[in-house]
Amino acid sequence: MRMSGKRTLFVIPALAALAFGAVAAGHASAAAEPARAAVSQALTDPEDLHLCEGKAQLQAAVLTKSAPETIGENGVFVPVTDASVEVDGPPAAADTDQLIVIFTGEAMLDGQPNVLNPVVDAMQVRILVDGVVLPPGAVVFNTDAGQSDALQACTLVNGPGPHTVTVEWRLFDFAANSALTGTLGSWELHVERND
Repeated sequence: MRMSGKRTLFVIPALAALAFGAVAAGHASAAAEPARAAVSQALTDPEDLHLCEGKAQLQAAVLTKSAPETIGENGVFVPVTDASVEVDGPPAAADTDQLIVIFTGEAMLDGQPNVLNPVVDAMQVRILVDGVVLPPGAVVFNTDAGQSDALQACTLVNGPGPHTVTVEWRLFDFAANSALTGTLGSWELHVERND
């Protein structure tokens, strides 16, 4: 098939624009390298983001419980009943394995003054490994009448273990003016150990 002269005139500028775009994209990609390096450094900054790298999966444990548990207001964190899993660690004391922990559950918070207003009362949940609270620390798991929620954390463990993963919770009454009751049920504690 033969192109007419008019079509050729339109195709040549279009090809030139594509070539120019490819060259510009190459320069933009090279300029992005310092930005990527800055992001990589930010990931290792202990004051901000925490990088938790692992490799091949070695072990997985999933613990589920349907029956709900209820607590009242408490000033300290208490264990979620039965939410505890033991996993192995690397055989050598100097080696490390990565643990990824995910906790999900149906949470309900009762006794708030008015759930239609901005709520500051909360159910808080945190994940621990060998008694140490993992980042991001205690998080608000629920502030309203009921919902499903999740928390994920990651850490590195040394030595063969066993290493114990636990979940704790508490109710936080911001103004100390409520009689809060919290219920947590249909939860799942998922732990993965990676090389």
